[in-house]
Amino acid sequence: MLDLELQRKSLPNEPGIYLFKDKSNKIIYIGKARNLRKRVSQYFIKSTHNDPYYEEKIKDLVRRIKSIDYIVTENEKEASILENIQIKKHLPRFNVIMRDSKSYPWVGIFYSEDFPRIKILRNPQWYSQENLFLGPYTDKKEIRRILRDLRKIFPYCSCNKKVQKRQRPCLYYQLKLCPGPCISAIEKAEYLENIKKIELFLKGETEELKSQIKQKMKISAEKQTYELAAFWRDKLEAIDHSTASQHVLLDHEVNKDIIGYTSNKNYAALVIIHIREGKMSNKSSFNLDLREKLNLREEIFISVLEQYYQDIKYTLPDIIVIPKKDEGIKLLKDLLKDIKKTIQIRTPIVDEFGLIRIALKNAKVMIDQQIQMEDIKQKEDDQIKFALQKAKEMLNLPVEPRIIEGFDISNIEGTNATGSMVYFLEGKPYNKYYRHYKIRSKSTPDDVAMMREVIKRRYLFLIENGFQLPDLILVDGGKGQLNAGVSVLKELGIEGIPIIGLAKRFEEIYIPGEKEPLILPKTSPLLKLFQRVRDEAHRFAVRLHKKQRKKNITGSLLDDIKGIGPATRNKLLTHFGSFEGVKNASFEELAQVVGKKLAELLKNSLK
Repeated sequence: MLDLELQRKSLPNEPGIYLFKDKSNKIIYIGKARNLRKRVSQYFIKSTHNDPYYEEKIKDLVRRIKSIDYIVTENEKEASILENIQIKKHLPRFNVIMRDSKSYPWVGIFYSEDFPRIKILRNPQWYSQENLFLGPYTDKKEIRRILRDLRKIFPYCSCNKKVQKRQRPCLYYQLKLCPGPCISAIEKAEYLENIKKIELFLKGETEELKSQIKQKMKISAEKQTYELAAFWRDKLEAIDHSTASQHVLLDHEVNKDIIGYTSNKNYAALVIIHIREGKMSNKSSFNLDLREKLNLREEIFISVLEQYYQDIKYTLPDIIVIPKKDEGIKLLKDLLKDIKKTIQIRTPIVDEFGLIRIALKNAKVMIDQQIQMEDIKQKEDDQIKFALQKAKEMLNLPVEPRIIEGFDISNIEGTNATGSMVYFLEGKPYNKYYRHYKIRSKSTPDDVAMMREVIKRRYLFLIENGFQLPDLILVDGGKGQLNAGVSVLKELGIEGIPIIGLAKRFEEIYIPGEKEPLILPKTSPLLKLFQRVRDEAHRFAVRLHKKQRKKNITGSLLDDIKGIGPATRNKLLTHFGSFEGVKNASFEELAQVVGKKLAELLKNSLK
């Protein structure tokens, strides 16, 4: 969980998409963000939502997150398009909105017709490629508004069918939104000139139209019709937003890799943006600690590329675009041409500058994230070191508590009671030495007696095997649990090991022999360390407790028969359908499934 926190806190303050992965590294959720760090943090910080179903879903998602990946884009529009592409590719279980085949809207200009119509459509691949398709656009309402405003300046036809001769024009002609090609009210050349202006605008060459709108805004302001001036101002802003350039979806199907590489004194980062069939499908990233590498700094770039592309030789792209010329690239070309003769390795052309910027930006934020993660780790290490020093001073310990062992009990009215022991080394959890305990001595609620049993079993085991004892023991609870621990240590003849209790209600620290508990400020690094030990012990105890309850709820009476393990039990239940089916089966039927020996055992046990 510590690594996940580091990833979250060191995410860049940039637009892009984030990918949540589970313990098997499978993508479970993909989202877009204007600011990656702020958006991702909301999942972990915000605890309540108006919709309880949604709140439970978010909590379930967060519980499953084990790592966070991301792709930085240049703007929010690119992030939205890339999110759509990635969701359709990976179909994450927690994404539901864009799992279908629905695509973003495009603007189609039907140049295959004498008087080209302009329509908003989806899936341009279904139409004749003689026509022009511009997009995609992330907001259908917005592009519809833009086209509506364009018609006021450059009127065009938007009929469902291509233009045919008519005796009477439609309403759009009366409103001056259509120039009336159907009644020969406009020449073909003049009509095409309007369409070309719209095309230039939608391609981003908006200066002419913006100039006209600015003029309208100026005239409105001079006439003191400020509402109208504000209307045209808003239109300008909408035009700027709707025509923001995007580089994650290309207008032609091509397979290429775009390389971004950057380095500083200690780190280097290399990002490969994969374009497949004209879409940004994925990225591969490599974060390199130059302090640990023997390669010369200038050789790292080529070395990583050589290893990577030789490993994926059966899925090589058609083109590899590198950010700048490099003398070492010749060997890579020779290696890859033996595998794929038509492959190109080159520097970017004009259309690829945007993609190169994205790749370089991703490489840069990787290094920034690595530096931030190291800073966060260093601050945490400094806090832990300070806390251990404070523990020695405030608790009058002989040494700094290098080894801390924490204990907790979990039960519901005494049933399925479990205990836990967690092991902290140098202030950090050391999972290898964690231990679970099934309570043997009590079946009724008695946390103090249960705590006594667990502590006794733990330190009796350490003494008998000659293992190292801890520098500090922490129990979850107040005076009762603390006194139980003190009496066990005394009974076992263990002297010199400090033991404290941490009560959850007011976070009081109980110390043997002291009448009043020690209360530390909530911001105290020492209190935070003790809380972490206590909370980890609680989490670990609850985990076994839940397993025990689940086993009791879902288990079978077959589990009580010595010699029948889980595999045999499942085999029997699958074959006979239920416990009653097993119980009513004949000896011969049982023998066919588990053999004569176990069949005889079953018949005798189930009588």
